[in-house]
Amino acid sequence: MMLTLTGQLIHSFKSPTGETKEGRQYGGDYKIQVLGELDLPNGESRRDLITLTAHDISKYAEFQGKEISVPVGVFVNGKTASFFIPKGSQPKLVTR
Repeated sequence: MMLTLTGQLIHSFKSPTGETKEGRQYGGDYKIQVLGELDLPNGESRRDLITLTAHDISKYAEFQGKEISVPVGVFVNGKTASFFIPKGSQPKLVTR
């Protein structure tokens, strides 16, 4: 399922790297953190910080601190919804 996530780009960083007991490398991915607003069933809303892997971090540098929208996919892992940015997706500046 594809959705559009809209919120303020708060932070970007590179995740730490390491090695598993089996010798496999992990980490080193570029991440962005977007502060979004989620509507609740009772009509209220809450703010939620969503961390996403960004395949090309250079696309996001100019939007730091600004409101953006970006296409995301969603999948459910147990009772938790997880989001991802599909490869090739482009962030857009939100103007109001």
